[in-house]
Formats: sequence, C-alpha cells, structure tokens
Amino acid sequence: MKRQDWVIAVLCLAVVVVLAGCGNKNQGKFTDEEMAMIPLANKYALPDASGGYTLKVYSQTITVDEILQAAEKNMKPMAAQLGRDAFRVQSQDYFRQAVRGKTVDILLYEEARKQAPDNIDDMLEKGVESEIARFVAGYNNNYALAEKAIKEMGMDWKSFREYQKKLIMTQSYISDALTAEKRFSNQELLDYYESVRKEYFTQVGIIEFSLIDMMADKLTDKQIAPGEDKQQAAERICKEITSQLENGEDFAALASKYSYTMRASGGRWTPHTIGSGSLPKPYDIVEEWAVTMQPGEIKGPIEVEDHYFVLKLESIQHGRVIPFEQVKKQIEQQLLFQYRNQQYTELVQKLITTADVVRLERFSQSCIEVAYNRWGKDQ
Repeated sequence: MKRQDWVIAVLCLAVVVVLAGCGNKNQGKFTDEEMAMIPLANKYALPDASGGYTLKVYSQTITVDEILQAAEKNMKPMAAQLGRDAFRVQSQDYFRQAVRGKTVDILLYEEARKQAPDNIDDMLEKGVESEIARFVAGYNNNYALAEKAIKEMGMDWKSFREYQKKLIMTQSYISDALTAEKRFSNQELLDYYESVRKEYFTQVGIIEFSLIDMMADKLTDKQIAPGEDKQQAAERICKEITSQLENGEDFAALASKYSYTMRASGGRWTPHTIGSGSLPKPYDIVEEWAVTMQPGEIKGPIEVEDHYFVLKLESIQHGRVIPFEQVKKQIEQQLLFQYRNQQYTELVQKLITTADVVRLERFSQSCIEVAYNRWGKDQ
C-alpha cells in the first residue's frame, strides 16, 4: 500500500470505519458485517513476553502461559480425565491450531507494519481515540465501568490503546489485501441456486390439526341406538359432533369426551410436515383431507377402516420453493464471501510459509506438556 493510502485510511477511519472502508467499497474495503465473516484466527492483544516457555515470531513473543490461558476452559477438563499419552494425542490438534492462530495474528500485523509509513503511530491516534470513545459509550459513558471491563480482559488503558492500534493496522491490511472486486455472471448465480435450492431455498409445508378419533368397536351399548350397528352409531355420533362444533362447541371438550386418542391434548396434534410420510396408518388419510381445507374448517365424519374422524384444520403453510429472483442478491453475497474467504486462506497460507514450522510444532508440544503438568489427573 502506498504511503498516501495509509495516511488517508488511518486519518479518515476509526476502528469501525476502518472495517467499512472509505470511498469506493470495491477498492478492497469492507463493512463491519463483511469483516466479521472473515475468519481471523484470533482477535486478541499481542502481548510481550511474560516469562516461561516462549516462541519468538519477528518482533512479537508468544508465551505458553497465554496459550494455556485461552485453552484452559476446553483442555483442563480433558487433562483431568486422561492419562498423559492420551491427552497428548487428543489435544495436539487444538494446541497446534491455537499456536498457529497466534502466529498468523503476528504475521498479519508484521506485514501490515512493513507497508505502513514510519509515522503510522501518530496517524493511528485519531482512530484509537474514536474507538475508545465508542467503547466507553457502550458503558453509558461511565469511565469506571469501561475501565473495569478492560481490566477483566487482562489489560489497562495503555495496553488497550496498543491493542486497538494493532487491530486497526491488521484489519486495514486485510481489507486492502482482500479485494472485493468480483463479479459473478447470472449463470454462475443460477448454477449455485440450483445446487443448494433443495437444502436452503425450499420451504416445507406444515399443517396443524385437531382430531376426534372414534372407533366403532369401542362404542358402549348406551351409545348405540336401537336398530343401529356399531358402524352406523359411530357415523351418527360423528355427525352430531360435527354439528355441535359448527354451532360453536369447544373442540377440546368434545375430544376429551369422545376421542380414543389424544384426549389429554384435547385432540390437538403436533405440527406435521406435509409429505413427510410420518403419520402412521390409518391417520395418514388425515393429511390428504387437511391439505384441501381452510384454517378453522371442520370435516366429518371421515371413515377409514374402523375409525371415524372429525377433523379441524388449525393452520396450514403450504410448501414452496423460493424463486431465484428473490434470493439472487443473497446468493451473490454468499459467493462473494466464499471468494473472500478463499483469498484470506491463501493470504494466511502464504504468510505461514515464512514461519519456522518445526519451531511451531515444538512449541505446540511444549504447551501440551506444560498443560498436562498443571492440569493432568496424574499430577
């Protein structure tokens, strides 16, 4: 980046604005939301050495203590349950990634520093002041509360200022390195839509219904009128129930009295996905009727085998596929994010090749050993 570009970027932008960029957003500057999606390995301060095992990466130092502090929540319970050899095996990927993430943070910062003008610290002051003002405003402009929050992060105002400077530097560098200038053809967008349509852009149909389920062979002698058989009696009672419901009677009360299933819920069934085939026989016929009805409508009797149903449709949401034109912008944003993510991965991979991989591995193993010495069940 040219010196004048750094001057403009820093003087016109506080932290939030640095992320969003100034000027043309197709010139490598992103919004807060876009930057939030870029997978920065760690957004932590880059502390100086504090003693103990350390790993030097250019002008910065990573300590075992800071790696363990970040890992304690996840790794301490594991160490307390496993023997040393098992812990080494199961924790090594975690510690490798933690060390790699810290290293990437430093490499990004160092690269940003290389491209910055010599007087960058002076130019950063305005951005830092703006960020501190925003931070304090988040605590209703209560300076004491803001200071307490900073202490809980393990920093004081001085280290917080330095952290913000490094954050501005790193994110400015990333936003400039990852160009946002990428165009996708309509066919590319359509191809992606077709590839994910079923998974992301298809809304399933949902129905909710209440059901009174009468079974002819369960009727008592008192329910069967003279000259009727059980089937005739069940059909007559269902017609009477339907009439009562149409005249305003409470469905749940009638279901509790007459239904042989779902009495406790007043005949109300849980929402059902249309076309899922999850309703067992003979209740699968209920779906066929329900999809032809309007919410609040009542049908009965519906005869299926030895069952006589009275059905009330509570609600229905018909399934549909969201049209391409409605999600075209969303698809474009997703493809752009994937493109930027690929750029970021390539940038990080390029930087990490400058690090001593053997030293990173040795340091990771040292972190594992110290972690187990502190937390392990055999200690």
